[in-house]
Amino acid sequence: MKQVSIIGVIFTVGILVFLKVFQDSIPRINEPITNLLVFSGVVIFGVLYGISTMKKNNKKK
Repeated sequence: MKQVSIIGVIFTVGILVFLKVFQDSIPRINEPITNLLVFSGVVIFGVLYGISTMKKNNKKK
């Protein structure tokens, strides 16, 4: 594995552990429309990030 991907995995696991420890102090969102907006925002961000990554990889080839 590349060093960058190892650092990314360690960082992700660290964030998940941090969120699990402070889970009770994070306020909950109970409104369904807000959950839908957050979910759709994450999906849109993921799609845009994936497209930009694919374009960068195609330019390098």
